[in-house]
Amino acid sequence: MKRPACCLSLLLSLTAGPALAHPHVFIDATPGFTVQDGQVTGLRIVWLYDAFSTLVMYDQLWLDEDGDGKLDATDMEKIAVGETTWEPGYEGDTYLWHDGQKVPMGQPQNGTARMEGDRAEVTFDLPLATPLPATGTFSLKLYDPLYYYSYAITAVLPDPETCTSALIPFEPTAADREVQAALSALSIEQMPDDPNIGARFADEVVLTCD
Repeated sequence: MKRPACCLSLLLSLTAGPALAHPHVFIDATPGFTVQDGQVTGLRIVWLYDAFSTLVMYDQLWLDEDGDGKLDATDMEKIAVGETTWEPGYEGDTYLWHDGQKVPMGQPQNGTARMEGDRAEVTFDLPLATPLPATGTFSLKLYDPLYYYSYAITAVLPDPETCTSALIPFEPTAADREVQAALSALSIEQMPDDPNIGARFADEVVLTCD
């Protein structure tokens, strides 16, 4: 299912005063590519959630049931499974193109979770539906179309052999800032007019292979 950690109704109950919705969840992401035998086979993705979204997980995923204030291996498994079990048709806010053509992806595999201070970190593999030759240009963006989640690609995992990746950070223009300000003023129940507005603010990772 879509990541349950930030259920809208739960966020409403936990947020004091008027809740602003876009964005409301902040994730530092570290992606990378997997290349085997001359083919791009998938992605490796790390999500580091903000502290408030992590707090929501405690309630939504029934963490720390013994009340000792510590998360154990069972809690980590709950987070990993909860955040990497996706409903059919949900793309995980992960979009990949090869030479301009969108690449179908599979379902998350090998999910793990750990705590980084007061923030939950989830790592998983995301295979391509069909491996592709490691030629041409691959473009990866992580974004929520409705911009409820905000992804910042803070680093890129080490490049596979024969390939080079480059991070192209989103650099907002004055017009972008105006749009972001308008979105931040929406209430938690309101949705943007543009159903793909999140793509406008996305960082990009470009992979090229010899």
